[in-house]
Amino acid sequence: MTNLILPRRRRIVFISPAFQGGVAISFAVVVVAGAALFALLVYHDIKKALWDASYMGHFFFRTPYQIVNDILLTHLAGLFLGVLAVSFAVFFLLVRRIRAGIGRVIEVLAASGEGDLSTPTGAPGLKTIASFGKQVDAARSHMLSRIGEIRADLAFLASGPPAPEEFRQRWDSMKEKIGRLAP
Repeated sequence: MTNLILPRRRRIVFISPAFQGGVAISFAVVVVAGAALFALLVYHDIKKALWDASYMGHFFFRTPYQIVNDILLTHLAGLFLGVLAVSFAVFFLLVRRIRAGIGRVIEVLAASGEGDLSTPTGAPGLKTIASFGKQVDAARSHMLSRIGEIRADLAFLASGPPAPEEFRQRWDSMKEKIGRLAP
């Protein structure tokens, strides 16, 4: 009997909309605001151009395309450049906020490596980065509480000679806590 090698199916990974939602909405707002401004300006200018063309009557024969061609071209160029400029500005502001939040988390993690486990993260920026900072704070406080338990056991063992059975229990408990702390 032969073993058939089944192709491995690619795993589909969904990204949380909470992470991308605010960023996508900010760019959508830029596009919608640009479209609304474009529509308002084009409506106003084309209305004026067609009104002026109706006064000319049969003396000046231009097609409607010739009447509104220049207006549409200038407004389309303005729409393109305006939306592009504002999108770049939004992008760079988002990058700046993300860098500030991640930079703060990195500072706190570096301080944790040096032994400071009590300083709160307080990461600025996007909501997901602040949530990540809170998770880092929770992990650090959990680590700090475990270190406190080990210190309490050490203080008890250093305080005086307990009974041999109690010493063995405390010693085994402390070794287990240290093993969970640093596997």
